[in-house]
Amino acid sequence: MKLKKTLYCITDKYNKPDFRFLFDDLKKAQEKVRQLKSGVLGETIFLSKFKRDFFVDGINRNYVGKTRRIAIKKGCWTALEVKKINLIDEISAKDHFKKIVVAPENQLSYSKKYVTDIPFLNTTIKTPSECELNPNETPISFWGFNWQNSFLKTKTFASTMAVMLIATFVTIFAIDYRENNSSAKDMAMLHVEQAEKTVRAQTTVLGAKDEKIAKQFDQKLDEFVLNTLQKFDNVKEEELEEEIKAILKGSPMEEMAPLIAKKDRTVAAFLVGIAMKESGFGRRVPVLNGQNCFNYWGYRGIRKKMGTGGHTCFNSAQDAIDTVGGRLERLVKTEVDTPKEMVLWKCGSACDKDPNAGKWIKDVNINFSKLINEEA
Repeated sequence: MKLKKTLYCITDKYNKPDFRFLFDDLKKAQEKVRQLKSGVLGETIFLSKFKRDFFVDGINRNYVGKTRRIAIKKGCWTALEVKKINLIDEISAKDHFKKIVVAPENQLSYSKKYVTDIPFLNTTIKTPSECELNPNETPISFWGFNWQNSFLKTKTFASTMAVMLIATFVTIFAIDYRENNSSAKDMAMLHVEQAEKTVRAQTTVLGAKDEKIAKQFDQKLDEFVLNTLQKFDNVKEEELEEEIKAILKGSPMEEMAPLIAKKDRTVAAFLVGIAMKESGFGRRVPVLNGQNCFNYWGYRGIRKKMGTGGHTCFNSAQDAIDTVGGRLERLVKTEVDTPKEMVLWKCGSACDKDPNAGKWIKDVNINFSKLINEEA
């Protein structure tokens, strides 16, 4: 019989599949989409006006920076669609999806009948009809196994047991010709004991194999989650870099865009906003012996190398971003996270008396708001 290999899964607009369900019926998949969209399970994170992502098990707050301003809503608020997938024979759907939803018309029905008589065993074993059994319990049990889910119901095991039973019957019949009933009974019990040992050995081997497979699955799942989070962070960094390049395009500071994008979005917004106000994105900078000091923010930390105007002279663009960005990060962590609060960068504790403080706040906010609003 050729098994059906065309199945359906639910994905978001980024083509990320929902690994909880796999369907063999298109209508069942579409019904599940409607159920997810109308329910309140899971959470949706709004990364920007047009960018959002749905997490079926909720969003781990440990992966969201405390300084980031993002929106999180209960339920699914992103687009979902049903896509057809084709699995080849070598790939099992159970290796990737938690549950396969099978339509009623594709399900198979099985029935079992209990063996009520074993005539060749000359023992005092009772038949099922002679035993007082609870109808809700499994009639035959080996060492606490669940019969309905046990490998004892497989065709391979049944065939093996059938061959062993036939061999036992032939042996008993031959012995009965030559010896008395007592010898035949002993031989039958010997075969029964051997059969029990075989079942016990198979149970031990399969149990160890299932445990190994479970560990391998957990390891692969952890790797998948970590890789997904890393890719998510890389995508966010690339998006921020493109936004910064668009603002700095054509200026001496444009080459710093990749370095600035590695910082937290709030810190990056301050690096861009303050640089425009203090140096016109690197067009008005302090120098030392005619060389660029890479100081585009009016930074005046005391160093061995000091440029014109009492400003710090950095060794490289990386040194500048690490030093100035580090200072801004420490201020942001103390909840100095708006241009109005960050005006102390210009005038320290005397900003109330500085007539130019308001103009500084307004000018810094021009590009600061572009990057912060893009995130919202």
